[in-house]
Amino acid sequence: MKKILIKTLIVSVMVLLLPFVITMLISKSNDMASIETMDFKIYYEANGSKDELSFNDYILGVVAANMPAGYQMEALKTQAVIARTYALYNVALLCKDDPDKTNFTTSELGLSYISLDSLEQYWGIADYNTYFAKLENAVYGTKDEVIVYNNDLILPVFFDTGAGFTRNSSEAWDIDIPYLVSVDSKQDVTSTNYLKIDEYKVEALITLLNQYYTDLDLTEDNFFTEVSVSSRDSAGYVLKIDLGSQTVSGEEFAKVIGLSSNHFYIEEYEGKARIICNGAGHGVGLSQYGANTMAEEGSDYTEILTYYYTGVSISNISEED
Repeated sequence: MKKILIKTLIVSVMVLLLPFVITMLISKSNDMASIETMDFKIYYEANGSKDELSFNDYILGVVAANMPAGYQMEALKTQAVIARTYALYNVALLCKDDPDKTNFTTSELGLSYISLDSLEQYWGIADYNTYFAKLENAVYGTKDEVIVYNNDLILPVFFDTGAGFTRNSSEAWDIDIPYLVSVDSKQDVTSTNYLKIDEYKVEALITLLNQYYTDLDLTEDNFFTEVSVSSRDSAGYVLKIDLGSQTVSGEEFAKVIGLSSNHFYIEEYEGKARIICNGAGHGVGLSQYGANTMAEEGSDYTEILTYYYTGVSISNISEED
């Protein structure tokens, strides 16, 4: 488990260090008018079959898989622009390693995808037509639009619900990315995912931790003196937690315990260990719940995106010189 988490972090760091300009994605022809004319194909592999997708159908399936279709239209548009930017960023990343690569699978492009054939079952018959129409409007209403910083595609990371503020990438991942800095996201406190409180028998919690870490030397008597948060970032997310003589990352501890985020507090309550967790997800970039709340309050998708990603602009590829 620990090795997997470390490997995941290393891969994330490598991706974050590689910005790519939009023009890298366009084929050698100079008269490209839209993403559809770019020289790559996307395939969805499932149950032994491999089906080619149009780029817009791929984006629609990504939005469906990553944001509730019941969200506001402007929030769904933010997710569509994020999905498009994320896909093209990863196409460029993969092409850097293999310049001749033109075929990509949905799993290679980084975000969850749900087949359009599965959406009726996923949403239910009663909601299918309404939701599908909303997502089509979100995708085609933002056609060819991407998020850029200094004319480079950004890596538009996002998460479900924040803990009041988003996080600085420099603190969360030890990488200073200028468009991933902390902003106020107070709307998140109204989310049903904002607060979760779990209570554990101390013995059971020690048993769980011992499955992942050896030589902890934790007992019911010393647990609350030996287990303590040693550092947090400016948004309150746990960076390091001491488990006796061992120190692990807050993100790793949260995954081991099964917490929804690494913004948590541990306290003794009536002889048990109470863990109070705020938010859902890593807390960097765009809060999906916050985006939906901003949309409810009248913000459009460009205002939402430029709020959560500092200093960015929205660019239309078909209008690029």
